[in-house]
Parts: sequence; C-alpha cells; structure tokens
Amino acid sequence: MNFFQLIWREPWLAPVVLNLRNVIETKRISTAGVTPDGKTLYYNPVFWKSLSQEEQLGVQIHEMLHIVNRHAARKGARHHMLWNIACDMTINDQIKRSGYILPSGALSGEQDTAEAIYNRLLQKNDLKSSGKRHGKAVRYNEFGDQYDSDFSNDLLEHNADGSSCCKDDSTLEAIEDARRLAMQGNGNSPLTKQFMAQAAKANWQSVLQSMVKSAVGDDMDYLSYEFDEFGICEDVFSAKPQSKICVLVDESGSIDDDLYEQFLGELYKMSQFALVYASGFADNTQLHAVPVKAYRRTMTGGTDLTISYQQACEKDFDCIIVLTDGYLSFPNKEPKPTIWAMPESFGRKQEVIF
Repeated sequence: MNFFQLIWREPWLAPVVLNLRNVIETKRISTAGVTPDGKTLYYNPVFWKSLSQEEQLGVQIHEMLHIVNRHAARKGARHHMLWNIACDMTINDQIKRSGYILPSGALSGEQDTAEAIYNRLLQKNDLKSSGKRHGKAVRYNEFGDQYDSDFSNDLLEHNADGSSCCKDDSTLEAIEDARRLAMQGNGNSPLTKQFMAQAAKANWQSVLQSMVKSAVGDDMDYLSYEFDEFGICEDVFSAKPQSKICVLVDESGSIDDDLYEQFLGELYKMSQFALVYASGFADNTQLHAVPVKAYRRTMTGGTDLTISYQQACEKDFDCIIVLTDGYLSFPNKEPKPTIWAMPESFGRKQEVIF
C-alpha cells in the first residue's frame, strides 16, 4: 500500500501516516481497519485491488481520519458497532464534501458529530448494552455488507499485540502535529476545512470524559453510571481507586459565566468518583488547590499559568485539566497528563473544544 498520493494531496495528515508501525495484508478483515493505538493498518488485498486509485485514496483518508479524530479514545462505554457506524458517517460526510471518492456502497454521511449521530442511532436501533438485537449479534461493514470475519468493523477493538489500550504517546504527538499543520493551512484543502469545523463541534462533555478516563483509568467512566429514582448510583458503592485531578481555572475574565457553570457542572459529576481539586490562576499565581465544590472564581485578571501549573505537576495529581481561553504561554513540557479545555483549538496534545 502506497501513501504517496495521500501525503501529496493532504500533507497535514503526514505525521499520522508516518506514525504507522505496520501496514498488514490479511483476509481476516473484509476491507480495511485501524487499531485503537493508531499504529497498525490492516487491509484485505482482494478488496484493495478491486478499487480504483481514487477509491483507494478515499479509503486511506477514511482510516487516517479515524486516528486524527481520536475515535477509539472517544468511544468510552458506547456500543462498539454503533459507535463505528457513527464515526464512519461523520468521516464520510467530510470526505465527500471535500471532493474525494469512496467505494461503491459506502455509508452515506451526516454533517454532525459522531456523538450526536450515535445518540440518534441508539434510539433508532434500540440496542441494549449486550450488543445484540432480536437475539442475533449484528455484524457491520462500513461499505454496506455483512461479514462474519474476526474484524467486522474498520475501527478495530484490539491492537496488534491483543491489547485494547488506545493511548500511545507517539500517536498523540502525531495527532497534535497534524492538527497544528491543519491550523497553519498546510495543504489548505477542502478536507482541512471540513476537519477543523467538525473538530470544533464535538460534544465537549463526552470528549472531556473520554480524555479523563484515558488519563486516570476506566473507573472514571462517570457519564455511563446510572442512578435510580432516588438519585443513588450503585457504582459508587463498589470499591474504586480514588484518582486525584487538579483543575486550573483561568481567572482573567475571558471565560463567560454560562460556559464556566457548564464546566463546573461536569467537574461536580467527576467529584462523585474522584478527588477533584480546583485552583485559579492569574498573574504569578501560586497553586491553591481546594475541593472543587469549595472553589470560587475571583476574576482578578491576568493570564500566567507558569507557576501554578509547575506546582500542580509536582503534586501527586493523576491528571491536570486547564480551563482557559488559550491566550497564554503554554508549557514546553507536560510532566503530567494534561487536558486543555478551551473555546478554540491551539494544537495541544489533548484538547476539549467548547
């Protein structure tokens, strides 16, 4: 498989392509698929040879967009097959709007986020958490057919080594580089514009949840917990490790009240399953982390994260979340897993865009 045309026409995707460790022919998969860590691409040689060059390019773009959109990490506790379909639909819409060609029978796209499409599909199909409908397992292929192969989806559930971990430092670096190139206009193509517009629309609550889960472990899947009619969550009663999260809040006045209240609501949800602390930062602000429910914004002005971020990294926090407008000096290194919650993208490794 040759990626020359892809890199030539969409150079911003080059970091993700070059980050691939293996490209493997196999008949265990019906079409093509990428692993959760973004390191391996599988493809069926019979399927591949049946495509025109333009269709091959469309399939390559499709798989690279799965990686650059972090679809494996964003899945969380969702039904895998439906999530794969939702991701395919949002990707295919971007590809077709950009003038590229997909193989005959490819899923029609929708101009929406994967999270929003998934919710509609879930209601339409009424699939239960068992992953079955009418007692029969559903098999799906992104180009319209059904197969009983070991790999039935192109967003694969396991890596080449059999693990299911979707966090890989080199892949995250490659994604960050690709996003930065897209922002800078490298390969200023219709696909670049479609990608940036869709990234900005993603359901930020779900993205935040998936990033926190990736940083501190599966037990932080707080959006999937269910409460009974008395407001009691049985999941809380089972023993779980208490992850420690530090939230640094921009107090320059650039984050409006409505957005701040929404963000605070998500932190309160997290605090039911982890130890969440918050500290504001302005100019030369020392870290003063208090339980999130005791934190109050002071709105003192200024935006200097340096001291408080460094001090937070020296503490025993498992993860750091920074709420900011993004107009500050970002740290050169991130010693602790850091999630940047901002109104727009600044090309950081892990971003939540409101």
